[in-house]
Amino acid sequence: MSSPTAPPRGPAPAPSSSSRRRRRRAVHRAPSRSTQLRLGHVEVPRELPDLAAVFIFLRKMRGPLSAVFATMTIGSVGLALVPGPEGQPNLTAFQAFYFMTFTASTIGLGEIPYAYSTAQRAWVMFAIYMSVVTWAYALSRVMTLGSDAAFTSARRAATFSRAVHHMREPFTLVLGYGYIGRSVVRALDMRGRRVVVVDQETSPIERVGTDLLTTDVPGYTADARDPVILGVAGLDHPHCEAVLALTGDEEANLQIVMACRLLRPEMPVLARVTTRPVAQAMRDFNPTAVINAFDDYGRFLLLSLHRPYTYRLIMWLMAEAGTELPPLPPRFTLKRWLVVSDGPFGDEIADDLTAAGHEVVRHNPADGVPRDLSHIDAVVCGTESDATNLSLAAHARRTRPQAYLAVRVMSHQRLPLLEAFKPDSVFFPPGLVTQQVLVHLVNPHYWKFIAAIMSAEDAWSREVTEGLAARLTTKSPDVRPLRINEHETPAVVRWMEKHTVTLGDLFRSPYDRDLHIAATPLLLVRGKKRLVLPDETTELKLGDEIVIAGQTGAFNSQTEVIYDDSTIHYVVTGREIPTSWIGRVISRRSREREALAQIAAGLPQPGGAEPRTWPALPGADQLMASAETASSAGSAAESEVREWPDDKSEKPSRPAATAAKPTPSPARAKAGDPPPS
Repeated sequence: MSSPTAPPRGPAPAPSSSSRRRRRRAVHRAPSRSTQLRLGHVEVPRELPDLAAVFIFLRKMRGPLSAVFATMTIGSVGLALVPGPEGQPNLTAFQAFYFMTFTASTIGLGEIPYAYSTAQRAWVMFAIYMSVVTWAYALSRVMTLGSDAAFTSARRAATFSRAVHHMREPFTLVLGYGYIGRSVVRALDMRGRRVVVVDQETSPIERVGTDLLTTDVPGYTADARDPVILGVAGLDHPHCEAVLALTGDEEANLQIVMACRLLRPEMPVLARVTTRPVAQAMRDFNPTAVINAFDDYGRFLLLSLHRPYTYRLIMWLMAEAGTELPPLPPRFTLKRWLVVSDGPFGDEIADDLTAAGHEVVRHNPADGVPRDLSHIDAVVCGTESDATNLSLAAHARRTRPQAYLAVRVMSHQRLPLLEAFKPDSVFFPPGLVTQQVLVHLVNPHYWKFIAAIMSAEDAWSREVTEGLAARLTTKSPDVRPLRINEHETPAVVRWMEKHTVTLGDLFRSPYDRDLHIAATPLLLVRGKKRLVLPDETTELKLGDEIVIAGQTGAFNSQTEVIYDDSTIHYVVTGREIPTSWIGRVISRRSREREALAQIAAGLPQPGGAEPRTWPALPGADQLMASAETASSAGSAAESEVREWPDDKSEKPSRPAATAAKPTPSPARAKAGDPPPS
């Protein structure tokens, strides 16, 4: 039987224009194997069973529990088989088991359901001695189980896993609880943010419970390089908002970055590093930030020498909230530097100084103390030994008192000695790393703001510092982000549906709109544009993100503005509206009559706090853009604002936790009264 032949093929139909467009879009969306690291989807591993401690308990207690079971079985069966007194039936199995249950524990409630015979009493005595021995054996094994390493480890792992699993607030995963980790955790805890800690050593985790933190911080002793440990610690938790690789081993930090970027590419990751090759290896995985304190110190040192006003402004903004404005660093004319260092720090600082045009002389600390310092203008004591650095600084001060001294200190326990010695510059790597980590955690755009003003001239920094100090006091401000959306600013969004709101309206006092609260916007992010020190006349748009610097009381006042409809109405228009329906009707009619009277008399409309105008940030890379501004009457005008170009390598960040909605006050202070503290 011949097989049927296939019909002859004709020419293929020409693809339609719509199919060609779909094909082009599909090709355009295909991932590039040369640039994209993660090509497959892999779940974050979690191989530690929650019931491991129960399994270990049952395995360790198998013998004692079997002995107890056998004792209770023999005692109950024997008591049921032994004949009772004359005229009484034998005990049932349940009655015998019930009697043995409270007799084995030596409670002794009496003979039930009748007085026992001599044979039954003899059997009960035998069962009592047998059960006491077996129960004592079982209890002793239970006590020794508490010191068993496997059981203790499994119990801690189960407790830690449950604590992380039950977290319902955004938290930061901190890997490494040394000095840097402790400082970061304390700062985050003071700001009300939750933290999960993992460290390879036991003693740092034991300090978590004694650090007097306001919230319960889950801690676990394990190797954070293991992806399983990262999964148990909450890498795949929906409320995990960032991962901090702060261990003392940069190779471990590199492996943590690799695991986080491959398993959860959208997760913000910050890591510390000490050498440039490892830093470059980390950047290949595109983390949120790679912090190299050795490299950063050289830039800050040169900034303090060449542009002291800019250096003071940056240090003031990066300092802990409430820190007094530091004094201006003195100016030095330094040409010839002596760098006494071992390890990568000496290479980093020497490269930075040489690139800035300074003459650098290297000295190996193994060759002893340098004797001739007559032609040296500055000495960098940067060995890995705090005692050696301090002795070198003391020798330099005695032989050449006018020399500039920069001293490196590794342990925070030596900081009081440096405060007493008072060198011209102190390099404390953990402190510098902690400052930069906290700046990144405040908001990813805040570090962009700090990086932008690093290129500012001293004249600009001086004017900005004076303006910020006049508005915020000389105490370093608290920096918080604010997003214009329905979740964080509901009253503002509702007002923007029919009206306009300027940036300065958010910084008016809710008690007297003619007064400005002790806060100011540092950065306005709109799409891919960043406006550095934006004008307060800039009209706000839905989705704008603002980085605000201010005092704590100012943020409390601003919270009322962004949540209360009557307050936002007052700060924008200058009119107070009642909260009741009858009051609003009467107020609306009175406002209409008052407006007609003012128009007829030609009186000016009420104003408000005068907006602050900041100087433009100079720089060749700075872009200028026009932004819409709104007056109190609602008319729009264009004005130039400062803009900093966007960094395309930046990764999106999760929104930060916001404060709870406050209860608006029913009454407001009269105009002219000072706002409450």
